[in-house]
Amino acid sequence: MPHCTPRYVCLSDLHLGAAYSTLSGADPARCSDTLAALGAAMRQLLAQLAPPAGEPPPTLILLGDVLDMGLSPMGAVAQAFAVFAREVLVDAQGRPLFAPRVLCVPGNHDHHLWRAAQDAQFQGALDAGAIPRDLLEHTALFDTPGATLPPSPLLTRLLRSVPGLAGAQCDIAYPNLALLDGPRQRCVVLHHGHYVDPMYRLVSSLNAQLPGPGGRSARPADTLTVAQLEAQNGAWVDFLWSDLGSAGSTGQSATTLYEIMRDGGASHAFSQRVARQLVAAIGATMGTSGRAAIVQGITLEQLVLGAVDATLGQAAESQRGSYAQVMAPADVDDLRWYLAGPVRRQLRREGLQHPDALDLAFVFGHTHKPFEDQLPVAGFARPVSVYNTGGWVMDQPTMAATQGASAVFLDADLNMAALRLFNDPVNGRIAPVQARGTGGFGDAGNPMLAALADAVAQTAPTWQAFSACVQQATEQRAATLLDDFFHAPTQERA
Repeated sequence: MPHCTPRYVCLSDLHLGAAYSTLSGADPARCSDTLAALGAAMRQLLAQLAPPAGEPPPTLILLGDVLDMGLSPMGAVAQAFAVFAREVLVDAQGRPLFAPRVLCVPGNHDHHLWRAAQDAQFQGALDAGAIPRDLLEHTALFDTPGATLPPSPLLTRLLRSVPGLAGAQCDIAYPNLALLDGPRQRCVVLHHGHYVDPMYRLVSSLNAQLPGPGGRSARPADTLTVAQLEAQNGAWVDFLWSDLGSAGSTGQSATTLYEIMRDGGASHAFSQRVARQLVAAIGATMGTSGRAAIVQGITLEQLVLGAVDATLGQAAESQRGSYAQVMAPADVDDLRWYLAGPVRRQLRREGLQHPDALDLAFVFGHTHKPFEDQLPVAGFARPVSVYNTGGWVMDQPTMAATQGASAVFLDADLNMAALRLFNDPVNGRIAPVQARGTGGFGDAGNPMLAALADAVAQTAPTWQAFSACVQQATEQRAATLLDDFFHAPTQERA
């Protein structure tokens, strides 16, 4: 089999700047043992996979929630990203390991990166003497040589602060990014994953129930495009993670949404608070009271409460009850909906007249549960290869074998393989780092999977050191969460 090198490397859900991240920790300006071990192992791995002379190094894709912007101080977030770049993106001599251009697909925690990119693109047009009609709705789907993506001023400046990365630039792709091979037969779509989650489509759910002009029903959810999803729900994502991140009076033991999701009483109070604020905001916009009948005798307040309970409330219940499986049946249905609906429509709008014939793969994060699988999806002739990149945070004080993190490697022909970096240690043992495919017949002839597996074997000692650091970090975070709960004042846990 010929030498195979990665053209893209994808990471997500680092949550840099968060105290509950296994990469940054309580002091964001200090390099954690886990981050140092990851950098050392990744340097050796990429050296094994180095491209021949004259070929470009891999492009790094940051697939959302890289920054913990919703719940952590901005200074901590910026410091943590700069430390990450210094430890992981350059070699021991300070030379770049990746291509100068980094691609970022924001998620829900770092959705503000998209807002900043919209502003930067608009201001750039003004500097060129044009006044756009409005802010950019979404970026071009495909990363092609002629595609122009808006820059991230924040991430670009932080990258350039690292010696050896003076020429780096981070561009924003949102909500989806797609890669297409030369024959236009194989396609990989990348999305953080928040619009697969019904909690982040709440406003679209409300719109589908509210009457439209002339009493007609609003646009049904099963006809939504990616642009409409963002237009309808983008402000809700901002609202959820900026205005409600600390959850106010629900108690110190529920200062993050993850903690709220794990606590039945706190999640109910949180949902009710969300509903009250939404009723007030929608009522002010519509010039009506929350008790006014909107459709078929149902009041605005009842409609919003029902929608919040069906999305945010059920999401909380799912978060508390689904740690034994990577995706609950309802989550799989949501994933199929996103692929068969918004993704397929976007592929057609971007010029692929027969997306059903594609060899399609989908990469996302968000759930913090890495996995690789093949999923039959309506509208596609072949099963879709699905890769989840997991996450680097402790979501609960007890270990769950489904939680962990992964990186996805793609070669120039879009052959794919996952580098399963870790799953939570169970019974004091952590699984070794390993290369993984989807488990189908295609794994046997997958050059990226074979090359990655060989490179992991060649660098096994450094990955063993990394695994030891991850195990220690996750166990320490779990102990801290338990200690915080049992030592919190009684009234805060009530």
